[in-house]
This record gives sequence, C-alpha cells and structure tokens, in this order.
Amino acid sequence: MTSAAQRRQYIRAMFACIEGAVWLFKQEALEQHKNDASIVFTTSELSVLAEVAPSIDGRGVIQEPPANLRFVPNLLFAFGCHARAFDYEPVLRVSDHEWGDLKSSVIVRNRLMHPKQLSSMNISDDEIRTARAALKWFGLNCSAATLGVSMWYAKRAIQKIEDPEEAAAKLQIISTAAENLKRLVLDS
Repeated sequence: MTSAAQRRQYIRAMFACIEGAVWLFKQEALEQHKNDASIVFTTSELSVLAEVAPSIDGRGVIQEPPANLRFVPNLLFAFGCHARAFDYEPVLRVSDHEWGDLKSSVIVRNRLMHPKQLSSMNISDDEIRTARAALKWFGLNCSAATLGVSMWYAKRAIQKIEDPEEAAAKLQIISTAAENLKRLVLDS
C-alpha cells in the first residue's frame, strides 16, 4: 500500500467492516431476546442494542434518535450481549496486545475522520501494520464467537435426542471439538 489515499481507504474500510460486524452481533442478540424468553436484557441494554437513545420531545412524544456510541465500549458491549444471548463464554480477549493495536487504530481512524490539520491525514507504515494486525485479531475473535453460536445450535439439536446417554456422549464430543477449534482459532 503506497499511496496516502489507499492507506486512508484501508482504515476507513477496516472500521466499516468492524462496525458492521458489531451491528450484526447486536442484531443477533436482539433477535435471540425476541425469540427466547430466557434471554433477558434490561430496557437500557435493549436501547443500546437497538442503537437508539429514547427521549421525550417538548410535545410529550417519544423520539428515538440514533444513540451516539463510543467505538470501544460499543464493541465490548456487543460481544458481551452476543455471548449472553447464545450462552457461550465471551471470547473478546482484551488482554491480547492486538486489543491495544485495535485501540491504537481507533485513534488513527478518529484522526482521519476529524482532522485538525493536514498532517492528520497521513498514516505511517507502523500504523498500517498495527491496523492490519488488529483487523486479523478482530476477525479471529468473530470466528470464535461464531463457534459459540454454532455450539448453541448444536446443543439445541442434541436436546431432541431421546436417549440421554447418546445425547450426553454427542454433547461431550462436540463440546471438546468446539473448544479445541476455538483455541486453535484464537491462538492463530
């Protein structure tokens, strides 16, 4: 990636991809909430999942303007709610150095979206390398979350098996396989 324009496009596209995935995770959590009475989100959580900030206008009418959500808390919230909705252990590993890479890339994104001076539009080789590492890490975490959803569906299918011993054996097999696969994905 050599041109300054290509570097800026990469950062913008990267965050569009991440923000789209975060939105999808929230939509899946909302859908699960609607379809399964055992999944309970508070009224505030539901508003944030729907990305609205309800208020009352001067005429006493409810307004639902879009919520102004900060990137990092929104990402953490989306992954946490998604894990709750599909009953899997949260997978977003904020102790990884790539989490720091993502947060550094957020600073670059914000600098590009709200430039204070012309030099704000420049992206260094190190910033591009950091962004690429962060995007790869994010994709791997999304893959691990998807494995959690797959296990949720597999458990539902196993509940239909009438023989309890057969059901337990199948659950053990798929649980072990899913955990091993998740470990492989996250350790890539």
